[in-house]
Amino acid sequence: MASDVSRRPAIAGIGQLVQRVDDPAEAISPIEMMENAIRQAAEDAGAPKLVEHLDGIYVPRGTWQYGNPGRLLAERLGSPNAKSITGAVSGHIVQILLNMACREIAAGKADVIAIVGGESENSKRRILRGGGELHWDDTIPGEPDATVGEMKYAQNPGEKDSGVVDATSIFTFCETSLRASLGETPSAHRDRIAELAHQMSKVAEGNPYAWIPREVSAEEIRNPSESNRMVIYPYTKLMTSNISVDQSAALIVCSTEAADRFGVPGGQRVFLRASTEMSKTTTLSERNELHVHPGQVLAAQRVLERAQKNASDLEHVDLYSCFPFAIQAGAAALGIPTDPVPSLTGGMTFFGGPFGNYVLHSKATMIDRLRKDPGSTGAIGSVGGAFAHFSYGIYSTEPIDAVLPEIEDVSDEFDAMPRRAMLQERYAGEAPIESYTVLVGKEGPARLNFAAINPDGYRVWGGSTDPELMAAALSDEDLVGRNARFSEGVVTLL
Repeated sequence: MASDVSRRPAIAGIGQLVQRVDDPAEAISPIEMMENAIRQAAEDAGAPKLVEHLDGIYVPRGTWQYGNPGRLLAERLGSPNAKSITGAVSGHIVQILLNMACREIAAGKADVIAIVGGESENSKRRILRGGGELHWDDTIPGEPDATVGEMKYAQNPGEKDSGVVDATSIFTFCETSLRASLGETPSAHRDRIAELAHQMSKVAEGNPYAWIPREVSAEEIRNPSESNRMVIYPYTKLMTSNISVDQSAALIVCSTEAADRFGVPGGQRVFLRASTEMSKTTTLSERNELHVHPGQVLAAQRVLERAQKNASDLEHVDLYSCFPFAIQAGAAALGIPTDPVPSLTGGMTFFGGPFGNYVLHSKATMIDRLRKDPGSTGAIGSVGGAFAHFSYGIYSTEPIDAVLPEIEDVSDEFDAMPRRAMLQERYAGEAPIESYTVLVGKEGPARLNFAAINPDGYRVWGGSTDPELMAAALSDEDLVGRNARFSEGVVTLL
C-alpha cells in the first residue's frame, strides 16, 4: 500500500497557448486548443505519456457550447476512462477544481488529473463577421460525469431598476463607491485607475502569451476614442475584460507516487499549500458598503492563516483583474498594495480574459515563476459571480507537512455574518446618492443608474435618461452625496 506522502498532490506540468492567425479559416477549434495545452503540460512535466494515464479531466466552461468537453478530450488523448467534470462560468471555479483534484489524489481515488480551458473566440467572431462558415462544431452534445458550481445573479426589483444585471454594471457601482470612500474626485480617480491599467499593460508586454502584448499609455486607456469607447462610466473599453481571444492553458496534477513513476523532475513540482473559497451568493443591496465584500476579506485572510503566512510573505501575486475594481478589492482583502501591480500575466484586458480559463493562465504563469524562484511563496486571488464569489490559493515549491493542502470553504461562515436588511419593493422618497454608473452604447449615453441609502438604512436603486445629467456625469461631475427623489425606479436629483 502506498504511504501517505506518496499521495501528496503536486502540479507537475503546465501548458499555455496563444493562437494568432492572419486567416481565421486556419484557426483550430477550442477543443483542439485544449488538447494541445494538455499535451504541452505533459511535455513540460517531462512525461508525454501522462496524457494516456489521465484519471480525470476538469474543464471550466467557456464561450463554447460543448456538452462534455472532458470526454471529447479523454478520447483524443488516449485516456477514455478519465472522469469528466465541467465547472461553471465563474472566475473562482478553477481554484475549486484544483482543490477537488488535490482531494481526489490525496484520497487515492486518482493519480493524474488535467485541468484545462481554452477559447478560439476571436477567430470564431472574425469568421462569422466575414460571412464565413465556422469550420468546427463547438455544440457537440453530451453530459459530463459531474458539474461544479453555478453562475447566478441574486437581485431584487430595485436592483433591476438600476441596471444591476451584469458584471460591468456591478463592478462600476463598486468602483464609484470605492472612489467616494477614498475622497477622490472623479477626474483624479480616472487618472489613477488608468495608470493602474497602464502598469498591467507593461506586464503584458513581456508575456509571450498575452493577447495585447504592448505597453499602452495611461492617457490612451483613460480617454474615450473611436477605438476605445466609454463602455460604462468610469470604464473605457481598455479597462474591461477581453474575452475575444484565442488562448488555452492546462495544469497536470499528479500524486507524488505518479510523478516519481513517470519521471517528473523534482524541480518541476509546485504545491498548493492552502486554499479558500467563498461561494455564497448575496445581493448588492445586502452589503454594508458596495466596495467591500466581507466574504472576500474572510477568504483572503483565512488563506493566509491556513498557510501560516503574512501578506508581506507573498513574493509573487496575481489577482483577478476583469476590471480595475477587481484588482483593487483583491489587493485590499489580502492587505497588499497595488504598486507594484499584483499581476504576473498583464491582466484580463491586455493578457486576455477568456472567462474562468484566465485563472488557468494565472496559475500556469505562477508555477513558472515559482520554479524559477524555489522556496518563494505565491498567491492567486480569483473572483466570480460578478464580485460575489471568491477563491484564494497559496503556492510554493515547498509542500506543507500534511499530504492534503489546507483547504477551507468559508461560505457558511460568511452566510452567518450580519448584513444590511433588504427592501423588497421599489422605494419612493428621498435619499442621498451613494454610487452611480452611466451605461454608454455605441450611439452614446443610454442610462444613468443610481444606488442610494435611504433614511431607514435600506439601499435603494433607480435610474435616469436625462441627457444633461448623463453628460454631467460623463464630464466627471461628482454626483455622490447629491440628494435625490426616487419614484417607480426613476431618479430626479434635487
